[in-house]
Amino acid sequence: MLKLLPASDRGVYRLVTMVAKNNETFIGGAPTWANACVGENGFPWYWEYAKGYSQAATILIDMVLQGQGLIHSVDMMVYPVCFNMRHSVELRLKDAILGLILIEKCRCRNLQFDFTGSHDIGIIWAFFAENARSVDDRYEPIISRLDKRIADIAELDATGQTFRYPLDTESQKHLVEVAVINFVVLKVRFAVLEAALDDLHRLSEYLLDEYAWGFFTKRLSRKNLFELASQLPQRSAWINESFSAIKDALKERFKIGSKELSESIRRIESHFELAPVIGVCVPMLGVEEVDVQEFFCHWFKQHDVPSDQDPIDLEFREWGSDGWFEGIERDSRIRAEVWSTVKPDLTAEKLAGVSALFYFAFELGFSECYIRKYETGLEEVQLAFADSEDSIRSKYFHLFEKTNAVSNILRSLYFLHKVELADQLVAAHGLDEKFSWLDDTRNRILFRKPDYCGYAI
Repeated sequence: MLKLLPASDRGVYRLVTMVAKNNETFIGGAPTWANACVGENGFPWYWEYAKGYSQAATILIDMVLQGQGLIHSVDMMVYPVCFNMRHSVELRLKDAILGLILIEKCRCRNLQFDFTGSHDIGIIWAFFAENARSVDDRYEPIISRLDKRIADIAELDATGQTFRYPLDTESQKHLVEVAVINFVVLKVRFAVLEAALDDLHRLSEYLLDEYAWGFFTKRLSRKNLFELASQLPQRSAWINESFSAIKDALKERFKIGSKELSESIRRIESHFELAPVIGVCVPMLGVEEVDVQEFFCHWFKQHDVPSDQDPIDLEFREWGSDGWFEGIERDSRIRAEVWSTVKPDLTAEKLAGVSALFYFAFELGFSECYIRKYETGLEEVQLAFADSEDSIRSKYFHLFEKTNAVSNILRSLYFLHKVELADQLVAAHGLDEKFSWLDDTRNRILFRKPDYCGYAI
């Protein structure tokens, strides 16, 4: 918050000075853009610290190389450069271990690590690699990429003392057997290492988000369940005798028992993204197809959808002009007509159902999010229904007046495999040429997961 205040506000300086007590160095001041947020102000953690150290190392390397060692001596700069590199890696690995702990927490498992007492980078890496493999097999490729590079650091500076002091704890000089370190090699190798660690961070962030939705079993991850669904025959064929042999093969393939296979199949049958793979249709929440169709018909009475490929029209009516008043009167008349038609059959479930389709489009990634949107939306709408007709009307028209309602709902329908309904709506309202992303939703390119996620939808 302090960073948002103007530099001229002397209260900022007085406040941070009081917080810092008698410290005259590590305090805030002017200009405010130069105030770094630390502690509970900005909530920095392992990743933020690690990025700071790695950026410092990269900047120092570039400065040395740009001056060809004449402006900044390679013999002196090698120590802060390598210390920052090594410390950044330690913090990045601890951040990755924190990710494992949080993922295991989602699975009701307890993984512990001594963050403050562990500084040996070889031990830290060994702990991460061993546990990451047991948490999710998608960590394996990144572990293979990092293993030799982390080993190089662990061999030379396991505990972070080699580039920090000239002597070790036994008064022996560091780096005697190394003799020479090349800055060009450092730049190339560290860039590759940092890129791999960035990929590890992205994978950990994704997996934590994925596991937080709870779609997994004791042994099978979301990716495994997607793989299993792709190997199941259509639901209608499960009555065939051959299905028993298929189940036996799946148990062997995924190393699971009959109980976990049955649980996995039940979850697949009720899953918006996977049920269609086996020929099962999971109904939308709160609404029928006719409810969505009616919402579209009403919405188009007041709105038009310009092509998203056309230039943006910045024309507007001046407040108080004849056109402005006519537009207000027209919209008011339309809303009154729509409400008189909608009100008799509107339920909390229908309103929450359409609303969930709209808001889910902002977070297309996991269909469990759609369920969450519906459940929380239903609670809010039920409060409105318990209050008054004005509250219900306000909730309905808050959604009705969204200019992106149609595009959002269509995206959600395609994601949830309601392709036939979505195509009907596109055809009925002439939307084929309106949205440039339609083909990408129909072939699911728009919903494609990153490659490291390990599965497609």
